[in-house]
Amino acid sequence: MFARQAAGTPLPAAAGAHGALLESLLPGEVEERARLRARPDFPWVARQAAVNLASAYRGNFLLTRLLNDRGRVVLALLMLDMHFEPPPGPGLTAGRLKAEAAALGVCSPGRVGAVLAASRLLGLVAPVPDADRRRRRLTVTDRMLAIHRDRWRVMLNALRMVLPEGEAGLNRLDDDAFVAAYVAELLRPFRAGWRMMHDIPSMAIFADRDGGLLVALALFATGGTGRPTPVAELARAYRVSRSHVVDILQNAVQEGLVRRVEGRERGGFLAEPGLTDAMEAFVATVLVRQANAVRHALAVTGAAAD
Repeated sequence: MFARQAAGTPLPAAAGAHGALLESLLPGEVEERARLRARPDFPWVARQAAVNLASAYRGNFLLTRLLNDRGRVVLALLMLDMHFEPPPGPGLTAGRLKAEAAALGVCSPGRVGAVLAASRLLGLVAPVPDADRRRRRLTVTDRMLAIHRDRWRVMLNALRMVLPEGEAGLNRLDDDAFVAAYVAELLRPFRAGWRMMHDIPSMAIFADRDGGLLVALALFATGGTGRPTPVAELARAYRVSRSHVVDILQNAVQEGLVRRVEGRERGGFLAEPGLTDAMEAFVATVLVRQANAVRHALAVTGAAAD
């Protein structure tokens, strides 16, 4: 069992390659991913997860435009982890979030300020009284928690097809104590220096761009149909410009991850085998990470797995 890691306190990074770092943080994770991918039904499970996750983000400006996809995930986890920190900890403050996001290379302090300002306007965070009047503490609202619970449910629903932790997590997502420990464990590898792109370098083309990962998910989700996805459809779904989508996909074409299909009635882009393989690896990584977070949260809260 891992104790809750205090916000801002990174675990010591392992020496050597990224694989050694990951193994030191989460022993056995690589092998568990391989077991998932070896299942005959895993390609179908991965595609279903992609379909549902892409749909969950459809049309949400805040989640697709204010940060690149890599930064958005880590920043959201930092906000939630600080929010759940019990007194007398300082909790979530703008200054603290800016400092840690910058230290982890997530984004600049100015971008954190912009995200927080937009979050306040949208009712996702709000000021809250603090015993220390010099501190301007913020709280994550029920609306923001609901958004993240909806996205976790997507992944846990996929996870329950392959591991019992999926059902256990779904049954406890409304328990704040469970969610606090679950978030802390999801965040722990990021604080230690691990990034998804260490394991799946080809995904950097998408994850380094706002809305890029969603474009990849959408192409992967529809890849089995053999029908190309038009640029206009992707731009409309994820509230990004057509030129932005074209730029992402042109880079992906150069890397052999997607191909362009010309057609008067249904032109667009199709996933190539390289993108399919990368997305299956991505989903396997996310599912195993979810399973580990559920196990950790069950241990911390003293709950039994279902």
